Amino acid sequence: MRTLAVFIEQRNENVCPVGLELLSEVSRLLDHRVHIVAVYPAGKIKDEDLKTISKCGAHEIITVEDERLLVYDTTYYADALDQVIKANDFDVLLLGSTLLGRDLGPRLSARLGTGLTADATILEFEESEERLDLYATRPALGGNLFATIMCPNTKPQMATVRPGVFSIAVDEKNVAEISPFKAEFNHKSKVKVINVKASESKHIDLTKAKLIISGGRGVATMFQTLKDIAELTGGEVAASRAVVDSQIQPRDRLVGQTGSTVRPSVYVASGISGAIQHIAGMDKSELIIAVNTDPNALIFNIADVSIIADANKVLPLLKEEVKRIRELHN
Repeated sequence: MRTLAVFIEQRNENVCPVGLELLSEVSRLLDHRVHIVAVYPAGKIKDEDLKTISKCGAHEIITVEDERLLVYDTTYYADALDQVIKANDFDVLLLGSTLLGRDLGPRLSARLGTGLTADATILEFEESEERLDLYATRPALGGNLFATIMCPNTKPQMATVRPGVFSIAVDEKNVAEISPFKAEFNHKSKVKVINVKASESKHIDLTKAKLIISGGRGVATMFQTLKDIAELTGGEVAASRAVVDSQIQPRDRLVGQTGSTVRPSVYVASGISGAIQHIAGMDKSELIIAVNTDPNALIFNIADVSIIADANKVLPLLKEEVKRIRELHN
């Protein structure tokens, strides 16, 4: 039977959402026609993690539990995955395009002598009796076009996929088979992890935010007001590429093809024209509210609520209205 594998990443002893997103998407696309395997290397594996992975569509979970995998080490993780892949003959292997996945994916593809599509945003499959072909689409040339890449001559066909592109779907009835795998580490890693320090940033990861107040070049001087509105509403501030390049906002606030892909309940785009690079990172938001002076701005093509006005004037009014509503409810 044709087999597709998804690498499950663990961070701080918690399963990262991107692996669950990938399992959910391939399960939706391929149903039960392909054997879906979750490959889960970790220093410590919890029963609740296995249940979560199972509910997202895995038919089998290959676990590699070893204390050397407690903290990410390029050498040990590559050794473990390399052994699992060679023992199982996967047709396709998918990883999240996280910092870890971007390090591990190229190393694995080089060891296995296969190709790798990096930072994919769309996955498609073509099935036959003999094989399963992966068509991975990613933005190219700064997002001005999209390239669909395939690697038909070697296995596994590999791709890293951006976090937040797909949603997590849960099937409470699905029960995966657990297959423990004993990896052999025959040499000591040359990497030594001296210290692991948590980020001091007080920001919530944009991919987890339910409300995002985003600003572009048109409101470059209004980010304090944006922050005030976000604080009053429990939202997060985001920015376009022009704002980040001008160092008005930090890199982790960027939404778009080279930043975060988000799908909040509400996305407010103020002073953002709607370049394809930005839209690709937020067009899956449930409700999009756009404020721009240009009635022909591309952002209005996807907005649920369009406000043709100067965002520099609208934002202070919005801030005062939110304050008034809060006072009424206090």
